[in-house]
Amino acid sequence: MRSTLVRLLTGAVIAALLMPIAVAVVIGLAALLSALGDAAAAAVCRRVALVVGVLWLVMVIVTAITGGIVAIEASGREDGRESKSVDLPLEGRHS
Repeated sequence: MRSTLVRLLTGAVIAALLMPIAVAVVIGLAALLSALGDAAAAAVCRRVALVVGVLWLVMVIVTAITGGIVAIEASGREDGRESKSVDLPLEGRHS
């Protein structure tokens, strides 16, 4: 299960990083097509940019949720093991 979550997290992070670039390129293409007088193609590009923008938002949410699940699972694994840390006194504290 952990490897599936890590794969999902990796894919979501990559998508969340690349989708804003795709949105910018498609919006730029829409502006170019609009300036050239092709209003129909510009409208299609704007709709595609909207869909990619919504998918980007979904990927950001998936990244946050999956990251939280992976962190909770990792902390649960650490709680089951015996801690090997050494307690050191804090500076300035007198016991």
